[in-house]
Formats: sequence, C-alpha cells, structure tokens
Amino acid sequence: MPSAVLKPHDVIGFLGGANMVGVQESGHLEAQILASFHTYGLRFRNLAWEGDTVFSQPRDFNFPPTTNLLRRFEVSFLLLGFGQTECLQSTQHLSGFIDAYDRLIQQYQKQMPRIALLTPTPFESSSVGSPDLTRRAALLSSYVQGIRDLAARRGCLLIDVHDALMEPRRDFGGTVRRLTDNGMHLNAHGQAVMARCVARNLGAGLSGKFSLSDDLVDGVWRGPMEQLRRSIVEKNRLWFDYWRPMNWAFLNGDRTEQPSSRDHMDPTQRWFPAEMEKFVPLLYRAETDINRLAASLPPSLH
Repeated sequence: MPSAVLKPHDVIGFLGGANMVGVQESGHLEAQILASFHTYGLRFRNLAWEGDTVFSQPRDFNFPPTTNLLRRFEVSFLLLGFGQTECLQSTQHLSGFIDAYDRLIQQYQKQMPRIALLTPTPFESSSVGSPDLTRRAALLSSYVQGIRDLAARRGCLLIDVHDALMEPRRDFGGTVRRLTDNGMHLNAHGQAVMARCVARNLGAGLSGKFSLSDDLVDGVWRGPMEQLRRSIVEKNRLWFDYWRPMNWAFLNGDRTEQPSSRDHMDPTQRWFPAEMEKFVPLLYRAETDINRLAASLPPSLH
C-alpha cells in the first residue's frame, strides 16, 4: 500500500515522555503500521525517555545528545510527543512551551525535514485521593491548539491524538474502557487506541475488518495481530537494553576505569563496548522475523 508519508526503508524515531516510551512497551503502533507496510522494510527506533519535556531532557554523564543518536541510528522520520507534562508545570506558560518546542523542532529539522507532532492525550479522572487532572482540560486544549499552529508554521505533519481519544472507546463486548491508569499515562487499551489514530495518519489502511471494537480486549488482540505485537514487544526489549543500558556508568559514563569494565587479562582493553554490539545482529534478526510475520497476516489485515 503506497503512503504519502512513509517511504521504503524508513527508520521511524520517537521522542517524548512516558506515553511515547509506552509506544515501545505496548507494540500496538508498530504492529498496525507493519500490517499495512510489511513490504517497506521499516525499522523503529524509540528514543523517548520518561520525564522528558521540551524544556529538559536530563541524561547520565557522557550520554550522547539526542541529535547524535538520531544520526547514529539513521532516523529518517521522527514522531514527537510533548505537551502533557508541560501543561502540568504551572511555572511554564504556553508561550514558553511553544518557544521551547519550536527551538527543539528547528534543531531536529537540520537533520531531517520529515517530522510529525502528536498532540497530547487528554486527561482522565483520577482515583480517589489523587488530583483531578481533568481540571486542567481547558489548559491542555490551549496547548493542543498551540501545537497545531506550530506544526503548520514549521511544516510538520500534525497527528491530533487528543481529539481522537476524547470519544469513549468500547472493546469487544461493548465495555467502555479507561485509556489511562492514573488519569495521564496511557494503559494498554489507550496505547492501542492512540496507535490506530497515528497509523491512520501515516497512511495505514486498517481495513474495516480490523476494528478495535471487534478485536481488542484490555489491549490484547484476539486474532493474528496479537502474535505480531508480542514479537514486537520482545524485539523492543532488545532495543531498549541496547540503546539505554542500565549500567551506562560502566559502559561510557564515569566508571569506565573500574576493573570490572576492563579485560581481566589485559586491563588496557575494554570488553564492555564490544559485548554491547552483540545486540545488533540479534535486533536485525528479530526485525527480519517480524517483517516476515507481518507479511503472513491475512489479506484483510493488510
């Protein structure tokens, strides 16, 4: 299926906070894109980090800048998802958010002109005893409009997930499901609903025979798409461990001189960086298997 947005062999990157990290953990978006574009040879490189905002993306000592990582992993199409957390930071007003976001986009557009902006997902009511985030709904709407205007000004594709998720969604059996667990962060069902919106905006057909109401229960599909999704989740665990190793200090941080980071026979040699590169063939092999699995889906899902 031809797409006006995606190109064969694109490397799709993701940046943002917790909900964009959730895209990697749930696998719904990749599955829905690959179902339509299984011949494209697409790859996905999620570089999102919990807590990231347009104002700050703190990293460990010596961790590479995001622009370096985008270049290293050859990202050709970038999805940005910011605005929800910033809306809750009362000291940062809308104008400051838009200015900071604008600078961030300009920085990334120097490397790639193809960027899509996702509007923030809407707030839901929280559990008893927690702040009622829906009181920020009007303020969030102003951030959504600011992002719409910014996308138009910067020539970015706009994917308006905010409005798409405002409508109640039912799963198999007609049950209305919450999209979040805490009023803010998408649960598995919410990720699946958002994924459908994003995939459609990227040109995925998503045949009427493949509908959320028929096939989705608590974020789990009832048909062959579920096997594809689970394979993607396993692949993404490899990806996460490769690009964001939990022992970064020993890999390239401030503990590279420790004996455990050196070869026990030759302390002048570091064994750790070479060991990390062994993830790469495992990742490519998993991606090959996933593309083969996507191609084997019934025609109604392509």
